[in-house]
Amino acid sequence: MNEKMNEINRFFDMYQKEIIHNWIMRLEQNYPNQYDTATLQEQGERYIILISDIQIPIEEHPIFAEYKEWCDLLFNKGIPIDHILKSSLFFREAFLEKIAVIEVEVSQLAAIISTIITRIDAFQATIYTYFFDHTRGKMELQDKLIEDIHADKLNLIGKMASSMAHEIRNPLTSIKGFLVLIRKSLPLDSLGSIEKYLDIIDNEFRNIEMQVTGFLSFSRKPIADEQRILMPLHEVIEKTLLLVNPLLLNENIELSLRLQDDLQVEVQNLAIIQVFSNLLNNAIDALRETDIHHRKITVLTFADGAHIYIRFINTGPEIPADIQSTLFDPFVTGKSDGTGLGLAICKQIVERNNGTITFETNRKETTFTLRFPALAD
Repeated sequence: MNEKMNEINRFFDMYQKEIIHNWIMRLEQNYPNQYDTATLQEQGERYIILISDIQIPIEEHPIFAEYKEWCDLLFNKGIPIDHILKSSLFFREAFLEKIAVIEVEVSQLAAIISTIITRIDAFQATIYTYFFDHTRGKMELQDKLIEDIHADKLNLIGKMASSMAHEIRNPLTSIKGFLVLIRKSLPLDSLGSIEKYLDIIDNEFRNIEMQVTGFLSFSRKPIADEQRILMPLHEVIEKTLLLVNPLLLNENIELSLRLQDDLQVEVQNLAIIQVFSNLLNNAIDALRETDIHHRKITVLTFADGAHIYIRFINTGPEIPADIQSTLFDPFVTGKSDGTGLGLAICKQIVERNNGTITFETNRKETTFTLRFPALAD
């Protein structure tokens, strides 16, 4: 042990200046004008003391005890972890360059190299752990702040939605009442000629009512707590199409249904119809920007055993890249007259029904995919 320690001390006494010089030179070549040479010189000298005092375990060395303060300084300055790791690599290279020229027995040389490299690795691992833990802590703090901001935003939306829904529901109730009175008051012979218009008004009324229910998804009103029921998936789609068929015809949009038989889902009926309706209306809006001869919406359902899938595919333009990552966030929209709440409401309803919603988009088509758990046999 003493002989090895003496050999290490003689080596560093002879080559310390050159090792530090070569280490600093590598750092400056890779990170020009980013570090102070005098500071690096001082750090290099103390580092050599740390790794060459092999009689003291590295974790017990007085210089090792300063590493937290040193790491704090680097971390707060925003020094990237790869700079730290490269610095260790450069020192290792500078050390090995010089030890290759000393004249000692091979076994003794191997022992020196092994001892010094082990101490370099131990210190590097400590620094890496420090940076990893602090970076993770910083990211967790940032995530918490983002979650708090998002929660505050949803809380505000909830209050707005509750107030807005209340104001809309009052006149809607009156409209519904008068619509019933009109149907009852008109003679049967005259009702037939305008009944189709009354049916359209009735469908649009129900559409608005579902939109109000969607707004309430952001509040804590009991109406948003509709019970989930088991129902055939094709029935949910058919009920939705009753609401959007007039628009499909008016906009000359081809509708293709590729529905797998016997699929059942346990969902909130009105809420999921609201989601389907919203996705179809969004598709119709997108297709208004395309050539009238290339307007197509496909509704596809299938199952893979564990899940049931519903896909709404339209041949409209690609969703703008700058909003794709936040498309389901409140107030994000690609429409000039959009509120940015539709897809946010859809996402919340789908997740409340134990499902997920995702999308894919390109220049040829856009697909929204809903996935719900398949029912156990």
